[in-house]
Amino acid sequence: MKSIKMRGVVAAVAGALMFGFGANAMADSTDDIVNALIAKGVLTEEEGALLMKGRDGEKAGNAKKPKNKEKDGTFSLESGDGNNSIALTGRMQFDMRSVNADKDQSNFDQSDRDTKSLADNFEIRRARIGVKGKFAKDFGYEVVTNLVGSSTNTIDVAFLNWARYEPFQIRVGQFKQPFSLEELTSSNNMDFMERSYVNNVTTGKKPGVMVHGVPSKGLTYAVSAYQQQNFGEESNNTTGKSFAGRATMNVAELAGWNTKESVLHVGFAGFNSDYDILPSTSGNTFKAAEDGTRATVFNFRSGGRGLGTAYRAQIAGDYIGSTSAYSAYGAPANYTAKVENSAYGLELAAAYGPYKFQTEFTGQKFDASHAATGNSLKADVQAYYVEALWMLTGENYADWYKNGVWGAVKPKTNYDFETGKGNGAWELGLRYDAFDVSDTSITAGANKGTPSAPLSTTTVTSRFQGSSKSNTMTAGLKWVVNPNMRMMLNYSRTNYDTPFAAIDVEGAVANDKEDLLMLRTQVAF
Repeated sequence: MKSIKMRGVVAAVAGALMFGFGANAMADSTDDIVNALIAKGVLTEEEGALLMKGRDGEKAGNAKKPKNKEKDGTFSLESGDGNNSIALTGRMQFDMRSVNADKDQSNFDQSDRDTKSLADNFEIRRARIGVKGKFAKDFGYEVVTNLVGSSTNTIDVAFLNWARYEPFQIRVGQFKQPFSLEELTSSNNMDFMERSYVNNVTTGKKPGVMVHGVPSKGLTYAVSAYQQQNFGEESNNTTGKSFAGRATMNVAELAGWNTKESVLHVGFAGFNSDYDILPSTSGNTFKAAEDGTRATVFNFRSGGRGLGTAYRAQIAGDYIGSTSAYSAYGAPANYTAKVENSAYGLELAAAYGPYKFQTEFTGQKFDASHAATGNSLKADVQAYYVEALWMLTGENYADWYKNGVWGAVKPKTNYDFETGKGNGAWELGLRYDAFDVSDTSITAGANKGTPSAPLSTTTVTSRFQGSSKSNTMTAGLKWVVNPNMRMMLNYSRTNYDTPFAAIDVEGAVANDKEDLLMLRTQVAF
């Protein structure tokens, strides 16, 4: 009799739940209904306990089920307790460039990098795919691979971040070193298609360990120890010590201003890096191969990723065939060149509503020497940019600033390709950037070897090439279609203080300017 009564009660409860409540209400109200039936004497305490036990099992099962999530077009999985997750991440940037420079290439070597950079082109600028998420609640991770590039940059980033405490976190792996607001802003979210001259001399993504955090609202810090070489072991002839640090403050937040409208970012950063580079040979079809070996200490590419070598500094090694030179059989570690690079960086960014101003400056010293020959090279480098941007559709820049970096622009209304409704977000920008390498010195060694055979040239000296001062003005129009897609149109004019011909290209005509018109289509998630 009791079993019949139980079946009737269960059926009544099930019917009430199905027809009287929605799915969410069913989950929230079942316990209350059972308790009410017990109170009215419809169910005994034992029968109620039996039903509640079944409910406990259902709750536990639901808690353990993984949750599928989709946010801003990104697919992810998360465990029921929220302690573990995995999400796909990726990007593709397709560029078109039109270059206006004196580029009569009829006698140029088409394999030369500088000649190729003077040509109009289509390019898959970036194509990456990876995963990111968290596990064991307190650990974040990200692993991203490059689908374009060379075998030396297969891994873009790969790191593990312990974040149990926001003021004190530890990151290990390959990641962006703490230097430069522009560099730390993702390529998905950059203000222009290409970063400024400041980025030509930043540390970038390196393997290492970093302590970082947010000690209080409006303040951040990061200190890292890293390896200059991205893959493999450092030379056994160098200590390989590299250190970087950065601290930022949002004065607007510290002062109690309306942070939904305003940002006043101030940042300080620096790094010191000791590493080795190996001098090697160079040359092309239209220029006889050089007898000497050299290694590039630093290099500037013209604005908008134009001319491949607008300026470069190279430390000389020794003659080909000598005991201290690079050869097909490799070179002893003690014949590499040592480089010490120290830098400081200053950051300032101010935003109010749909307007943003940003500037950075870096001062750096390079000191390179080749012990086997006595060759040395020194240079003081300065680079900076100043930019102003305006969101035409009224979005607030402050919405995308967090913990010392800028995030992704999110339109007030996404553009719908099917209906044609929505505006997306439209932005105008203007930037001026420049570099100055006017303070340099070269010392030629006295203990060079001799060529193993007579060769066409006998020059093996360090050198500075290109224009020591250059500046670029860039104008940009950006259309953020939705959080996952944007279009960018940039025009840049680069002026060289000293006209020069494309480096290592015989027959090139000297130029004092370069114009680029660039268009990018980007998809990211």
